[in-house]
Amino acid sequence: MRGNSPCQLDLHLFEPTLRQVIDTGHPLAVFADIFPWDRLEKDYSALYSDKGAPSKPIRLMAGLLILKMIFEGSDHGIVREWPRDLYFQYLCGGNMPVGKPPCSSSDLSRFRKRIGKGRIAALKKLSERYMKEAGTGRIRVQGNYKPGDEKFYYLVPLSMYDKFINNFKALRVVARKLFSAAGIPGR
Repeated sequence: MRGNSPCQLDLHLFEPTLRQVIDTGHPLAVFADIFPWDRLEKDYSALYSDKGAPSKPIRLMAGLLILKMIFEGSDHGIVREWPRDLYFQYLCGGNMPVGKPPCSSSDLSRFRKRIGKGRIAALKKLSERYMKEAGTGRIRVQGNYKPGDEKFYYLVPLSMYDKFINNFKALRVVARKLFSAAGIPGR
């Protein structure tokens, strides 16, 4: 049974969404916004049954494969890096930051087996076209490290950090107003 991706536009009262935290000009965010995920889900949904336990969302699994292509990492490395990188989560259809891996690395193997070599090649060709448009070539990996290595990181704009801090400060102000209106003493 096919799993569904969360809506990236859903808002939560006290938690900022990934879209509010990340720099939407970052190449991975641009890629996530322009890639035809609906078309991909429509094409791949025929590979799933209507019965049984829901699987991982197609966008999540396809996104992990695309990240593996971009960073030339291993299944284990991409899955291990995913919780530490908000851009990885956003590209894979996440709405809120998550601190644990979305699946096991063996789930990626099963997904590749499910979609077959032909669809993997088509996914690679399609994603390369959109990677060029999104400017993923501007992502610079520091050193010879791969996702999952302890020293892996890539350079991101400082504006992302500033945006996160500003959103967090605004959220604290809103929370204090709500608590004081409800008669709950603040700290």
